[in-house]
Amino acid sequence: MTQQIDTTSRTQEEIRRLAVGRGNSLNLNRVLVPLNGFRRSEQVLPFASMMADWFSGEITLFHSLPPTHPARGARPGQVHYPDAPHDRGTSLAAAYLEEVVSRLGPHGVKSRWGIATGNAATMIASRSATSSFGVVAIATTARSRVHRFLSPGLLDHLWRTTSVPLLIVNPHHATLNGEPPQGPSTIIVACTQGSTDSALPIASAIAGASKSTVKIILAKEASSGESEDELINSFAADGLEVEIEQGSKDFVSQVLDIQSQHPGSWVVAGSKMRSGIRRTIFGSTADMIAREAVGPILVVPDSDVMRKRARSAHEATRNLATSI
Repeated sequence: MTQQIDTTSRTQEEIRRLAVGRGNSLNLNRVLVPLNGFRRSEQVLPFASMMADWFSGEITLFHSLPPTHPARGARPGQVHYPDAPHDRGTSLAAAYLEEVVSRLGPHGVKSRWGIATGNAATMIASRSATSSFGVVAIATTARSRVHRFLSPGLLDHLWRTTSVPLLIVNPHHATLNGEPPQGPSTIIVACTQGSTDSALPIASAIAGASKSTVKIILAKEASSGESEDELINSFAADGLEVEIEQGSKDFVSQVLDIQSQHPGSWVVAGSKMRSGIRRTIFGSTADMIAREAVGPILVVPDSDVMRKRARSAHEATRNLATSI
């Protein structure tokens, strides 16, 4: 059964202006884009650029250099300068990031870059929290449960530590050298029980700023007459055209099918961001969607998770500053 409300009391430009304001209050105009030097990681750039364009913001390209142990490469009787390889790495990374910025500029994309030294996931999570970024955008393939348990990748580490939403693009479903990806006309909101509180305002802001309609897929365990009305009204009050559809038994497949039927559509999904053994055993709806999505998915941490992780990131930064 499908319910639909079409609100036309405001003009498209009014709806967009209000959405941009809401998005900027959520820092959606500031997007952090980690790049590792491989063209595959650049697959996320068109989508991060869309975010920057919608909210009149900018993207920050970010590269993390691995730390160099002071004794590494030292030879008997020789003085070792541990900063030498780091300086070379910094120079190469800076040249690469500047080259990417030069490619984005002609397309009207405002961008800057930054470099840090340390574990990539730790640096990304810390920078995003302490510098008030609204989104971390990465191109990556989500690993299977067994694979990520035995050999976790960057996404798995970020899933455990990030305090801001993750914009995930599967590089196998994006083309870097082909036609630029089209912007969305539909924002799909995957609603599961207890995981939508922080996702709804972000989905509303993105839909309004991109002039998209909203399609809510309501999982059975989250279904109730009251929750349907609340969900519809939360978007309709922002002047958005919204449609709600009851979730089937195979909720993940339903969301993926709808995304494939709406080329260019984005999925916004709230998540409790389970990690470790809990994530391996119980899984995660957002994780399963991210693994198979044919387009972008924005995974939004639960509000409590956001607050706890942001607080931890700020405390870790203060401790590091006072220990130096």
